[in-house]
Amino acid sequence: MYIKKNVFDNIFNTVMYIKNKSKDNIKARMELKEICRRFLKAKAPFTLILNQRRSVCEWVKSLRLLDGYSSNLSRCVDVRTGRLFGMKSHDCNIFMQCLISIAFSYL
Repeated sequence: MYIKKNVFDNIFNTVMYIKNKSKDNIKARMELKEICRRFLKAKAPFTLILNQRRSVCEWVKSLRLLDGYSSNLSRCVDVRTGRLFGMKSHDCNIFMQCLISIAFSYL
């Protein structure tokens, strides 16, 4: 379960473009510069802008799930900064298997 949580954290933080939590950093882009000879560090096309991050977080905050299915995810959302935090491994598993496709199709 903890491996799934780490995978979820890495994928979700990269897509949500959370600073200091993403694997898409300057060192990774410098390697691209050496390989592809690109000089500018462009933002990855799959990352979300702040308004999109906020809309995803508002959607997660408004979710109502069955009793015992998952914990209250609205406590794990910071809409102002557009990030999720403090999710348990079971919540990450539920989010990755069931909710992530719905969350991004919502955009």
